Amino acid sequence: MAQDRPGDAAKIFERTVNLAGRQPELLGQWAQAQYFADGKKWSDKVQALTDEALKADPKEVTSLGLLGIAAFESERYQDAIDYWNRLLAQLPPDDNSRVALQGGIARASEKLLASGGKVAQAPAAKVAAVLKVTVDLAPELKAKVQPGDSVFIFARATSGPPAPLAAKRLTVADLPATVELGDADAMMPQLKLSNFPEVQLVARISRAGQPTAGEWIGRSQPLASSTTAQQQLTIDSPDK
Repeated sequence: MAQDRPGDAAKIFERTVNLAGRQPELLGQWAQAQYFADGKKWSDKVQALTDEALKADPKEVTSLGLLGIAAFESERYQDAIDYWNRLLAQLPPDDNSRVALQGGIARASEKLLASGGKVAQAPAAKVAAVLKVTVDLAPELKAKVQPGDSVFIFARATSGPPAPLAAKRLTVADLPATVELGDADAMMPQLKLSNFPEVQLVARISRAGQPTAGEWIGRSQPLASSTTAQQQLTIDSPDK
């Protein structure tokens, strides 16, 4: 850090931010340099910099590490554990700093237990939902559709907003087809499969290419969004 001159480093990062913009990683590095320049004393300035960095990017690694250090130094051991666990989740498996970070978490846990506290377990990460479904056309409909007709395959909440939670678009010529519908296919960030416990699978044929209305449709029974078994869906009914 500027050849062990944190005060100079803080000024350099401040100038860099003024020139390059308030990028989260630069704010985190500025906060870290300022913290050490101030003799490891937490200040409103350092707090504001880390707050701004993590608001823009909750995974900003320098800010997470720094907040963990500050929490440990002020004997807020659970906070240190929480910040360092968040940081650990961002590091690649082969990152050399993982060992030191895990050691810090262990030391914070020991000190928390020694002071009569209890280490709170981090909540389990929510697993991204992925539904696998094979879609086919009922034999009696094959003469009533055209190869270029659009096929919209989507999942929607059985109890919740009517908007699709995940969707794929194919054509009749692609059928039968197997697709995966998951959180990555969300139409809106707040509407993901994993946010709704029960969903229905729908496949609609629309000659006009409209996802909300068409000629033929197939619907599944309600199923858990966490279902891992492959589903079968047949387009076999008029879309009314």
